Amino acid sequence: MVAALALGIAAFAGPASGTGAEAERVHVVRPGDTLWRIAADALGDPHRWPELYRANRDQIADPAVIFPGQRLRIPPEAAGARGGGAARGAADAPRGP
Repeated sequence: MVAALALGIAAFAGPASGTGAEAERVHVVRPGDTLWRIAADALGDPHRWPELYRANRDQIADPAVIFPGQRLRIPPEAAGARGGGAARGAADAPRGP
């Protein structure tokens, strides 16, 4: 199990001990990952990839180039949630006439 995490399966850190602050979520980049795919999986909308880029500019020089093993911070859901924080996938659901 530990080896699987070391190979880059997405990991989410728990809350900082004793701070009561919102838990920081982290994604460990796997081979083939893109900011587009990570945003789709972690934020529910691939168009939110610029939020990932902005949150990780200290380690991403070019948003088209990320490397396996990088630990990317996932911004809080509310930061760019569309539609007033709709549930994942709800914004993409087809709308009737």
